[in-house]
Amino acid sequence: MPTLVCVTGGAGFVATAKGYDVRATVRSLSDAEKISHLTRLAAALPGRLELVEADLLGGEGPFVAAFRGCRYVFHCASPFFIEAADPQAELVDPAVRGTQAVMAAAAANKADVRRVVLTSSCAAIKGCKPVPPKEGSTYSEADWNETSTVEEEAYWVSKVQAERAAWEAAGRLGVDLVTILPEFIMGPLISTRIDGTSMGYMKAWVEGKAQSGAPVFADVRDVARAHILAAENPAASGRYIVANSHTTPAAHISAWLQERFPEYVFEAGEAGEPQPSINNSRVQRELGLAITPVRETLQDMAATLVALGLAQPQRKA
Repeated sequence: MPTLVCVTGGAGFVATAKGYDVRATVRSLSDAEKISHLTRLAAALPGRLELVEADLLGGEGPFVAAFRGCRYVFHCASPFFIEAADPQAELVDPAVRGTQAVMAAAAANKADVRRVVLTSSCAAIKGCKPVPPKEGSTYSEADWNETSTVEEEAYWVSKVQAERAAWEAAGRLGVDLVTILPEFIMGPLISTRIDGTSMGYMKAWVEGKAQSGAPVFADVRDVARAHILAAENPAASGRYIVANSHTTPAAHISAWLQERFPEYVFEAGEAGEPQPSINNSRVQRELGLAITPVRETLQDMAATLVALGLAQPQRKA
């Protein structure tokens, strides 16, 4: 009999990797457009998918019901956007209060729930203002972001406060918790919705608009596998960074896209060299996760954007 798990936020990628029976929480079952990709996944993949309503700001009650009978809880639901009219209300409060509700609901289901795996972020490790890492020359699980403010970096604050709230609740309530900390998540798509920060970033690239900066990326497939490994390995504990170890210069991105799609025109990105940023050794050593090369991550994401008709690249004359 397949293992029943609960995924908050309806994050379908977790279901694809293992063939679990999945109970996924969504904010509203009445928004057919936002959940249509999940119902399509349910028809195409092994395991059973059940959708239930539970809002991050709706208290623990709906989550208590959702977690009943589940072996693992994957708490993936959290706002992910950068600009907000009221960042405290739109970003920080839902992230923190939702996490507190999830942890309380897991504690209420201790007879069933063996572990909660929380999707945190490298935003909980470092902000946008450079601060030396605590250990060595790259950031690790030992680091906490202590520089971001709600006024300037509200999303970063939301991830810091939500993860700290999770660890506080885990200790107080006796809930087994592991956290996964990705960098900027990219990779192949399972939805045709264009309302995500990651999708918008790569869509701009594919349509010929070079983006600035040299981000550190994480592959969505690695993030999914890391959640499952963290849930199923009894020895897993603490925090695990899931990300490439180096920054990715914009010139590398445009070159990789041109390599994958020689028939299209891509704007050349700013030149630069990859710089060491993240120590990703713990997840590889303890959970056995193999990190996907960033070139593969970005090319696969671009290919799905084109194949699904979500981006319209410009053909060469």
